[in-house]
Amino acid sequence: MSKRIFIFELDGKPVLGFDTGLSAQAFAQAKLAQFINQSGSIVYPDGKIETWQPGGVAEHETMVIWGSPFYGEALTEIINAPDRKDEALDALRCWLKAIELIRETPYDGPAGVFFASEKTRNGAPFGAVFFPPARLMKRILDADNAVPEAEQWVHPDLKGAEAVSFAAGTMLYRIFCGERPFTADNEDELLRDIREGVFIPPVLAAPGLDPEMSSLISSAMSRIPQNNEPGFRPTPESIIGLLGLPSSKPVSAWFTQLSDEEISKINAEREKFVRKKSLSVKARRFVIRNTVLIAVSAAVILIIALIARGIIQRQKELPSTMGMNPVEVAEAYYGAFETLDHVLMEACVSGKAGADDIRMVMNLFVISRVRQGYEQGGFFMTASEWLETGRPFAEDKMVFGIAELKISVLSLNEENAGIRANYILIAPGVKDSDEDSGYIAEIATSDRLDLIFQKGAWRITNIERNSQLPFAP
Repeated sequence: MSKRIFIFELDGKPVLGFDTGLSAQAFAQAKLAQFINQSGSIVYPDGKIETWQPGGVAEHETMVIWGSPFYGEALTEIINAPDRKDEALDALRCWLKAIELIRETPYDGPAGVFFASEKTRNGAPFGAVFFPPARLMKRILDADNAVPEAEQWVHPDLKGAEAVSFAAGTMLYRIFCGERPFTADNEDELLRDIREGVFIPPVLAAPGLDPEMSSLISSAMSRIPQNNEPGFRPTPESIIGLLGLPSSKPVSAWFTQLSDEEISKINAEREKFVRKKSLSVKARRFVIRNTVLIAVSAAVILIIALIARGIIQRQKELPSTMGMNPVEVAEAYYGAFETLDHVLMEACVSGKAGADDIRMVMNLFVISRVRQGYEQGGFFMTASEWLETGRPFAEDKMVFGIAELKISVLSLNEENAGIRANYILIAPGVKDSDEDSGYIAEIATSDRLDLIFQKGAWRITNIERNSQLPFAP
């Protein structure tokens, strides 16, 4: 069955063992004895469901959790066997029916399932499906370093019936197309391919495949619809309805014989699709990895475009601080952080005052517009929105703004003013790894602002800050 799942004799009787790979001491420290209380299920072809309960723990070089014997093969081994396609299709049919009966999704889809095949008929009838206890199976896959292989059948973001349909789609693809739908060896890249639906359509991967079957497989493995996009994923029941009962229709019956010319044409279309898809995926991921670089380039283009449309007209439309008192100017300056209004910030200052703040806000403004353009969604979240929603994890959002702003007047006459501004700066933080990309920094900050009255308006001429931003503007 597996190098860590095997039949052995205990007190003269055969039992099924799950090798945890741990010594007695490590097993006790990991508190894995609790696995004995968790049950699995055996689903028979007639619909009968039998509970499988671990019987105990035995020391077999390492600590092995054992229970009553089940003679079967790992479902994925059958699915991957190129010379057992019809048996693999029947195993998939039985797996779908068994899940429908137990009404739950076992651990890691087919990777944690065993099937009573023709090769292993010894006690359980052909077609019986064994679902070991989920947490125990996870431990075995971890110990066996089999988790990466198991992930190719499982969508990381789907649960329940949708997860079952996705797994069924990946297995059908392997059976009918003769290859894995997601071929990346790197785990991170594999998960990205699964999430983005990066695979060769079955109609190109398996020339002559029945159009209905091809469409079902593609739909089952399609990416999760984004931003109210239309989407369709077949239900497990509809997949069962198309596949029929075990032995009802062999794999070859789903294919139409094609001429050499037709096959050559499809293969050429496949090569064209692979080239085009590869460029598209690389371009999209390049954009995601190089958002700042693209944002800077976009900023340059934006500035040139604005200049071309007329400096004079722009000057007329610029905001002004005329009519504002020093406190109102300070409130406008910090309020512009949340609205990413770098133009208003420029109107509030004189000379190089606030240059780093303005450059930072301008870059974030451009990034938000670029991401909005190709993601068609709300990428930017204001600090107030983030706080009101309970500080959620914000991996896919850019959170920025100021909270708890308190302004006090230090000095004031007709020409000069001193202002103290205390606030919390909320911004994307920097951590040591990509796993912390959703980290949001909250920095307590205190600024001393100097203002002068010139040309009929108050403007900030200097900002002294006692804290530093956690990232380069």
